[in-house]
Amino acid sequence: MNAHEVIDAYVRDVARCLPRSRREDVALELRSLLADELAAKTRAVGATADPGTVMALLRSFGRPAEVAARYHQRPALIEPAYSHHFMIWSMAGAITASVLAALDPTKAIDRGEFFLKWLGMLVVAFALFGWWRRHNPTALPWKPRHGPERMPRWTAGLAFAATLALPVFMYAAPMTFTHTASFGRLPVAGLELTEAFRTGWLRATTLALFALLALMYATILVQGQRRAWIGWMSAALHGALGLLMVAHTLPAAGPAARVFASAEADAVAAPIFRAVGALLILGALYDVYREWMRITPAPR
Repeated sequence: MNAHEVIDAYVRDVARCLPRSRREDVALELRSLLADELAAKTRAVGATADPGTVMALLRSFGRPAEVAARYHQRPALIEPAYSHHFMIWSMAGAITASVLAALDPTKAIDRGEFFLKWLGMLVVAFALFGWWRRHNPTALPWKPRHGPERMPRWTAGLAFAATLALPVFMYAAPMTFTHTASFGRLPVAGLELTEAFRTGWLRATTLALFALLALMYATILVQGQRRAWIGWMSAALHGALGLLMVAHTLPAAGPAARVFASAEADAVAAPIFRAVGALLILGALYDVYREWMRITPAPR
């Protein structure tokens, strides 16, 4: 290849790294610039433009991808502005994979495979979101929000009622709950509790924590705000309840962990207890993160 062919090859590789709309203009400008630089260099040393001289010049310019970046800076797959959120979601995926793998007695969940798939989906999702934001810069404008201490009374009241109606009622009396919720259409004989579970420590402790959770929402309902100590209390209650839900499926917990008299009902309930336990543990970790990130502004 002669000197001009080397320059043409270099310009082509630079143009490939650019958007189609800019390739011709940049190629024309770059080819002219390189030709002028090469002519000046050969005149200074009194030499001819051979491929070796051209290669020395091009090395000083940099690799084609680096030169293309000077003309057009391509956006990152994950925008720097959203790297913080990407790390949070990555950590959430890692924790979820660890929790699910720890709660899976069959070991069917591969923690590493789950996390890699999660990470791949996150990269694609953040890349698409960044592309969409660049093409719709006015979409999703920022709106002021209240601080973490604010929790509307209607939300606290709904959470209080839902805690009493679902976890407390459903857990304390599953037969009555199912009969009431289905208007008597579903059979409830298989939901009879074992004597060891009905009078055991596991059920009593779980009911006590559910009652404390309802009391916490009642406190928010009265005060009209979610103070910092309530946030830490929420984290502790959700974490403890998550561990207790998991304990319902562990043989190490003893006869008190055998919930239903029917073995079939127990087999169906076991994965549900593990899933609910995992969600509660993740909720506790979110509460911890929320309180850790709480910022108290300076006085006005």
